[in-house]
Amino acid sequence: RIMYFGYTFCPDVCPTDMQTIGGAMKLLEASDPALAARLVPIFVTVDPTRDTPAVVKQFVTAFHPRIVGLTGSPAAIETVKKEFAIFSAKGDAAPGGGYLVNHSRQAYLMDPDGKPLALLPQDKGPQALADDIKRWAR
Repeated sequence: RIMYFGYTFCPDVCPTDMQTIGGAMKLLEASDPALAARLVPIFVTVDPTRDTPAVVKQFVTAFHPRIVGLTGSPAAIETVKKEFAIFSAKGDAAPGGGYLVNHSRQAYLMDPDGKPLALLPQDKGPQALADDIKRWAR
């Protein structure tokens, strides 16, 4: 699995990172279809108040059809964030009632047993991400 934490209303890094993850999946599907078939990219929201299942589904499918989007109760999300050492905090209200969420920015590559293998370089583009996945996933 590739685990990424963010939120759908994020104005900058989350869509960029998800585009990179989706692009890496497309590169792997072309270069190593067997490896790509074993990967499950997962987007976990850190903003469950706004990120309903329908909102998360619409967001993730814009980047790749196999990305799984997860949301849940605030308590459930807090539990998962603690397990992955993810920080997030709701920011101040913006004009019009919206808000930003400050959060950590990591993409974890997990082994089949759910143990972390590596932090992926989602900030370096799809090819770097695909190369790192190939290096770690066997």
